[in-house]
Amino acid sequence: MKVPATTGLARAPAEPPPLRLVWPTVDVADLGAVVAGFRANGHVVVRGVVPLDVIDTVCSDIAEVFALQARRLGVAEPDDASREQVLAVMQRVFDYDVSLWLAGVRHAARLASVQRMALDASMMRLLDAFGMVAPTLPTTPVLHVMADTLRVPGGYHGLAAHQDWPSIQGALDSVAVWAPLYDVAEDGFPVELIPDSHRHGLWPGQTTHAALEVDPSSFTDSDFVRVALNRGDAILFSGFTVHRSAVAGCHGLRLATSTRYEDSAEPTFVDRAWPCAYRRIVERALLQPGFPSAAQVGQALAPRPARNTP
Repeated sequence: MKVPATTGLARAPAEPPPLRLVWPTVDVADLGAVVAGFRANGHVVVRGVVPLDVIDTVCSDIAEVFALQARRLGVAEPDDASREQVLAVMQRVFDYDVSLWLAGVRHAARLASVQRMALDASMMRLLDAFGMVAPTLPTTPVLHVMADTLRVPGGYHGLAAHQDWPSIQGALDSVAVWAPLYDVAEDGFPVELIPDSHRHGLWPGQTTHAALEVDPSSFTDSDFVRVALNRGDAILFSGFTVHRSAVAGCHGLRLATSTRYEDSAEPTFVDRAWPCAYRRIVERALLQPGFPSAAQVGQALAPRPARNTP
């Protein structure tokens, strides 16, 4: 790994680097090893940390979001919430109207089940093990959707090498938790990271619309390791760990969430009066003038038939 020195714009490699398995990897039952691995290396892979029933609910809700639009458009709905069925219904909506697909992705990121996953008891146990005091979320969880057939020209298709802290600028000991909703293999758009890169602090780079991208002269592709994860696993990494999305040589659908957690008691965070780079902006003007009518409000609030639940 080179020493960070200059500024520039990071680019994805033309070919994927030689695959190396990320380490350390520990079971969630050994919380002491989780914290020790994170402190020593700036990241740790935790096996079995997210309950599968929690993930199943998120996947079902995402499938339902796109099923609602499929129903409205008169195209086939998903049979279940498997990766194949979710990709298929996303593809049908995408092919019909890219902007409608993007709206579906944005809406899915706001699902209560996604927020609940970020605040599940399993996550709280992790934060307790790290000794966080009154932990906070600087922003809502992020839903990551990548597929080679769902690529929007000029839109998101993974991020180049970057660190998370510049997007938050809060606690120096913040922890990011990246968890897949389906298995992520080495060729399934996994996260790539540079072990021990957090030790260099803030790396130089260039600010883009999505992140402060690390100067590519500061690293080589062989510095990165790819993180293969199963459903229920998660990778925890520091806000200063350099990471990126693997793109070259990848295919299929990747669905994952990532959440940042901050320790309210981190000394510099307290001294700086808990700053946060995220801002919530509310559009006060009506997005759709003339909507809703009184009749539409009445219809929405009218009693509904009971839903059949399994």
